Amino acid sequence: MVINSCIGEYTEHLYQYLIKKLARFYKDYCIIIELIALNKIIMQKRIFYFVVFLLLGQSVPVFPQPGVSATGTVQKEKELFLRKFSMVARDSAILYPIARHFESGVDNIYNSINNDDKLPALEKEKAIRSLVYFIKELEKNIMRPDPSLYDIPGNLHAYRDLLTALLMHKPFLRIMEPLGPRQSQVMAASFSQYKEHSLIDDIAVYKRVASSPEYILQFLESRPNFRFADSLLLEAAAYDPAKIIFYLNRDKKGVQDMIRNNSNIYLQQISSLSGEKNALELLPFLAPIAESRLSTPDILEKRTVALSYFQLLVNTLQESVEKGETSIIFRKPLRRGLRQKAQSFYVNPINDLHNASDAVRFASVKDLRAQDLYYIITSSGEDLYTSSYLGLYKRLMAQFPGQYADSLFDIVHYDDLRVFIRLAANYNVIGDLLQHMSPERTKEILRRFISGIESDENTALERTMDIADSFTGVGADSVIREMMKSELQLNLDRCINSHNYLGVRLYTILSGMLEMTGQQDGMKKLWATLGDYELLKNASLTNEKGEIVELVLFYGDEDGVASFSNFLRSYTDTRKWEITKKENWISIRSVAGKPIIVYANRPLDIKQELDLQAQDSLFAYLKEQSLEPTVLVHRGHSYHLDKTLNRLTPSVKLAILGSCGSYNRGISIASINSDVQVIGSKKTGSKSINDPIIDLINETLLSDKDLYWPEIWKTLAKRFSKDEVALSMFNEYFPPSTNLGLFVLKLFNHYRRLA
Repeated sequence: MVINSCIGEYTEHLYQYLIKKLARFYKDYCIIIELIALNKIIMQKRIFYFVVFLLLGQSVPVFPQPGVSATGTVQKEKELFLRKFSMVARDSAILYPIARHFESGVDNIYNSINNDDKLPALEKEKAIRSLVYFIKELEKNIMRPDPSLYDIPGNLHAYRDLLTALLMHKPFLRIMEPLGPRQSQVMAASFSQYKEHSLIDDIAVYKRVASSPEYILQFLESRPNFRFADSLLLEAAAYDPAKIIFYLNRDKKGVQDMIRNNSNIYLQQISSLSGEKNALELLPFLAPIAESRLSTPDILEKRTVALSYFQLLVNTLQESVEKGETSIIFRKPLRRGLRQKAQSFYVNPINDLHNASDAVRFASVKDLRAQDLYYIITSSGEDLYTSSYLGLYKRLMAQFPGQYADSLFDIVHYDDLRVFIRLAANYNVIGDLLQHMSPERTKEILRRFISGIESDENTALERTMDIADSFTGVGADSVIREMMKSELQLNLDRCINSHNYLGVRLYTILSGMLEMTGQQDGMKKLWATLGDYELLKNASLTNEKGEIVELVLFYGDEDGVASFSNFLRSYTDTRKWEITKKENWISIRSVAGKPIIVYANRPLDIKQELDLQAQDSLFAYLKEQSLEPTVLVHRGHSYHLDKTLNRLTPSVKLAILGSCGSYNRGISIASINSDVQVIGSKKTGSKSINDPIIDLINETLLSDKDLYWPEIWKTLAKRFSKDEVALSMFNEYFPPSTNLGLFVLKLFNHYRRLA
């Protein structure tokens, strides 16, 4: 250490003594490092203060980090937080109780620190400063439109427990274990000055990365020595073991060596399968193979018969659910494998034979058990034509002649119950399903369907949307509606009594929506709250130049190429449209009527990801020209939809999602722009439906008219009325005015708008 000579030899000795003295009081050596780095004037002043405090027998004061003053700041930060919270949370039902809980919680923590006579002054100061950091981090979180707003009590509880553990030098991992990624990040930010911060921060990083498992391997490439690398590797393997095999078979070292050298039995099993030509058929059974409960030869033997292999998938999943295996995370590849085979063995052939007789169309499922039919429906319900679903449902119910069908749920151990009930509601058979049950069992099924949606904030909104979607399917059945109403009220009361404000908010929304959907003019009451979703004004889609910019995204598989050709036929009238073709994309400009510009990428080779590169090229051009699309159209299968939603920007006011099951992607859409209006399908998307919808929308916009959805839907229904199959598919599309699931999100965010 170099100290300015003007301080003098005596002062230097005194300084060294004081540093040692300080270290006895305060083990956070960042302060010592800070002192060493300061210039001589500040050093002299601080030494003077040290001497005074030591002579007076007082503890050495902590010098706060830049911009944060611990003493006297807690009250100021608390008031600032409450002021912002009152602006964000406009719902008085949760505003006042959460505010009271926060204020009393912060006061109690502050007082317990301040009044602890056994706690040294330095530790008190540090603890109070961490409380300031905690409040500041909470303030950041409440600005986000997600459930974290409602978990302020949970954050307070976790912070208090963690602070207590750190002050008493006790283990704290059990406190961090149940926390989600965001809560963990709050804790890491709050305790940044503690020596335990490194571990807390690594836990937060682990939980954040694990919540997006598709990016784990890329993360490990950049941080191979991360403290929890082995745990992340296991999460990545459970999410997509095929990707692990891809990494093992490439030349690049690093993560490859990490996988091969890992002692975990599941990772070892993946490594042993990496050279197996039938690896993709074996990966769904990864856990039972690794645990020696199934052998590779037995699986491959059953693979030669579709029925035997599919039933092995179902049996393995049922066994896992029933026994609650420790390898529960490896149900993901098992469910994915089951879904893939359900589609290729049964769903796709049944859909393709929609014009055949039932005997021919459903011949592939005639030897299936009830649980097999159940898992075909729950795994692939979004991809079934309405007639395909109804045929499978009919055959499922026929397996319970003369008895209540609720024994089905005993067979499958209530697995995927919420999915099954939601699909029954979407396909308008929920009334029939519940009539196949005793009143007591109906109540139990509804209880399982409705209760506990608040238990996981990551899935709470999605579960709430599922329940809301069922309201339309229930129709006017007063008995079932009363059961639902009663169950919703019970859960609302439970959440009120337990101070679970996320639950209070969600069950309040559901109770109101159930009442509205049961009234003739209920939707109009809903629009009175949220805005008129029967109408989308032309002016809201128009930019400063008076133009409407539309963006259409294609993908380079066989269907995408066909869809692109079909799309171009809509713009062949040179009196209306002018097409400009580029290497990666095209633009279509109106030459009459309202100025409309449609941009679309070319569906180039998907195997080389040239279609995505074409989209990148188009987006670069739009950015360069400062063009912001207000209409976004997805043209591709449901498995491409995530790529399209990643392109969604706040400027988009209308999203037309022409893929299977796009109805259920409301959360992803509303997270970008909660006011966006959405058109999509509950079941099967088709270019034969998508193109007429887009054509009519463009015709309306070209005439400089507003989009009035009831009239547009009436016109479209008339167009499709001559084709029974087309009309059936069109009836599964929803206009923006009838998307109950998306209205849940809009209501959830309604009281979170800044004033």
